[in-house]
Amino acid sequence: MGNQLDGGLIELHRLLVALQEVQEAIDRGPRQLKVRQQTVVQKQAELEAQKQKHKSLRMTADQKSLQLKSNEAKIGDLRGKLNQAQSNREFDIIKQQIAADSVANSVLEDEILDALEKVDLAQQDIKRLEADVAQAQADEKRIAAEIAAALPGHQSRQAELNSAISAAEALLPADIHVPYRRLVQAYGAAALAPVEGNTCTSCYVSLPAQMAMQVRAGQIFFCKTCGRLLYSAPAE
Repeated sequence: MGNQLDGGLIELHRLLVALQEVQEAIDRGPRQLKVRQQTVVQKQAELEAQKQKHKSLRMTADQKSLQLKSNEAKIGDLRGKLNQAQSNREFDIIKQQIAADSVANSVLEDEILDALEKVDLAQQDIKRLEADVAQAQADEKRIAAEIAAALPGHQSRQAELNSAISAAEALLPADIHVPYRRLVQAYGAAALAPVEGNTCTSCYVSLPAQMAMQVRAGQIFFCKTCGRLLYSAPAE
């Protein structure tokens, strides 16, 4: 009876571990999908920010271009006035103003070229981010499909294991059902712990020699240190 019960505990522990692994696989799916969804949201936010940056740079370039046109029109007016100057002093003042405005326009032209270059680079970044968003959305769709495809198999395996666990638990002595159930609720598969030599493999505390011997004989004991339900580890 002892060896039969001990073997039952080994099998029960194996089933609990397998159930825990299946549950972890089921729980992992939504977490993975959430990460992909967050990536999509992040990439979309980066794209929108880049579009706003491109718009701002475009406005700056347009404003500078308008300023250049306005300055060129002003220089044209000054050249017309130059021919109508009534005195040498007036002529010199207008000529100096034309020279100053021409220098300012030269600087403005360089600024416009720089602004347009920034606009082009920002547009390239938009295209790159659009590709990133598309890839992130494709990854999200792929992961969602993989999770949905795997879920029925996980759920079927989960049902099989729950049935097998119920059958294995039915072999436990009636007086340990309640403490066993409390342990499972608290620790899951770690509710049971094999004893290797004289040591509990959950807390790594040595058992009294007599208790270790009784566990190896198939008697039911709970570890006095960590409370786990003990069984003798199978021989290698």
